[in-house]
Amino acid sequence: MRGTKWGLPLARAIAEEIGGDKVAVRALVRELFGEDVEVRKRAADVARRITEGNSRLLEPYADELAGLLETLPVEESRTRWHLGLVVPRVARTRLQRLRAARRMSLLAEDESNVVRCSAVEGMGLMSLHEDSLRDEAEVMVERYLREGTVAMKSRARGVQRSWVRAERKKR
Repeated sequence: MRGTKWGLPLARAIAEEIGGDKVAVRALVRELFGEDVEVRKRAADVARRITEGNSRLLEPYADELAGLLETLPVEESRTRWHLGLVVPRVARTRLQRLRAARRMSLLAEDESNVVRCSAVEGMGLMSLHEDSLRDEAEVMVERYLREGTVAMKSRARGVQRSWVRAERKKR
């Protein structure tokens, strides 16, 4: 993966190519922790695309990915955006979700619009599986709907739709 100039369509193709290959997933995770900022950003994009379809592939790395998200510098906003979606998707235990929720709360105040968007989406996703996060997620959604950018409002509405779908399934 090193040195590859991934574009949006290529990141999607790489995610599909990795499929369920555990060795390739391990290599992807290694790149996320590498020194090359550009490769790290592209690897995070691939990880995000993988978790859109099958978060199970990256679940074994949930704690490591949460730790990485906590340590990424502000300048790496794109990497933080991608991981801001990956970490909530791979968090399976209550402890992992609560840790990720603390990070989402911080990301909700980030200077980068895309990072703030991932925060509301991630918090909403986790609140579907962790009832104790629902109040905080609702406050974030309401705030984004009131004060957010167009993209933030769109993500907040998406969270609301996911809550409605989840309620319908319960009935």
